[in-house]
Amino acid sequence: MPDLAILGPWLRRFLCEYIVTERNLARNTRKSYRDTFSLLLPFVSRKVRKPVDRLAVWDVTSVHVLQFLSHLETNRGCSVRTRNQRLAAIRAFARFVGSRDPSHVEWCGHIRAIASKRCMPPPVGWLTRAEMEAVLAVPDRKTRRGRSEYALLLFLYNTGARVSEASYLKVCDLQIGSRNGGHDLATLHGKGGRTRHCPLWPETERVLADEIAGRRSEDAVFVSRLGTPFTRFGVYRLIERCAAQVPALAGRTVTPHVIRHTTACHLVLAGVDINTIRAWLGHVSISTTNIYAEIDLTLKANAVALCEVGQPRVTRSWKEDKDLMAFLRAL
Repeated sequence: MPDLAILGPWLRRFLCEYIVTERNLARNTRKSYRDTFSLLLPFVSRKVRKPVDRLAVWDVTSVHVLQFLSHLETNRGCSVRTRNQRLAAIRAFARFVGSRDPSHVEWCGHIRAIASKRCMPPPVGWLTRAEMEAVLAVPDRKTRRGRSEYALLLFLYNTGARVSEASYLKVCDLQIGSRNGGHDLATLHGKGGRTRHCPLWPETERVLADEIAGRRSEDAVFVSRLGTPFTRFGVYRLIERCAAQVPALAGRTVTPHVIRHTTACHLVLAGVDINTIRAWLGHVSISTTNIYAEIDLTLKANAVALCEVGQPRVTRSWKEDKDLMAFLRAL
């Protein structure tokens, strides 16, 4: 079989060179692409009855890809959004191969013709202030472990950080103890390699200063009971465990992203303008942030009240407006 027909070398170039060097995609995007092909290759291998290292590019047919996507939803219980995410990675690989070898252009066209499945965006889940305070009250702050868990929960609520941003936070990313008129800040490294600075509350600064005491600048801020940096799964488990102890949250799914939504919603309720919230959360487009302006019934009720019909209105002739008449005479 010609080298250009074997799948392995193409996939190595795509994962190790193209998306890293040429595209400079984010770390989590690279992991997502890697995971996609970690699932796809064994699936195709079973279908065509070939070892993974002997698979050809043409073995990954559009029929097999469609069967793989169906397998994700039916057997693995993945959502439509996850299904579309896996398809996007396969399409990107097909485009990469087709643009570099004309003999694979037809195969590329068949793969890229597979349509994404339409899905409705999930509703935004968030916590009220009382519910968030109840979650923060769960860790036992009389113990060292409880203080560390409280610091992580408070940091997520203060900054609206993504779980990956909190997991990778290092001591050198904190600017705290600014008593000379400066601001206590956390530098978050977000999606696409973008960074942003989030101000910290005095309470957050206090607990973080206690958390990082004696650590080196390159050490992780949030560490598990084993002394290793918190993983994404560890943060999920912590929040899940704390939420389970709040009776008001029984039956609800609370994740790190729910706390991120909570931060945004509380900023909206406090009257912070939507563009400031966009910068706070690290959104590229303000259209992403606009969802938070639509979810609170109090804001909607106030907006409806402003244009309610049937309310008596004061009618007065413009000629009786003394300020207006004085302005017109002065022209």
